[in-house]
Amino acid sequence: MGKVFLWMGVVLFAIYLVKSQFLNSKTWTPFRDGCLVSENATEAQCNCLADYVHERFSDQDVQRMMDNQITDPVFAQKVNSTVVAGTLACRNPG
Repeated sequence: MGKVFLWMGVVLFAIYLVKSQFLNSKTWTPFRDGCLVSENATEAQCNCLADYVHERFSDQDVQRMMDNQITDPVFAQKVNSTVVAGTLACRNPG
């Protein structure tokens, strides 16, 4: 019975490591912080917008947005429309 709990502990620890190291966004906090310096933006609105954008784009894409390194006009339009839609959706976060 002790081995079962040991194996369960090992598996849960492995899941924790994978989740904490590989599934966390590295750009969520910088994106939110950039939003917070905007005029009249609340923390709730910026959290909502960061969630909205990160649900639709990869960390790599968000980093490119923050670095202003988007050269493809089609992708730039997608970014623009997503940010506008996210801003509207997060106007009154609930």
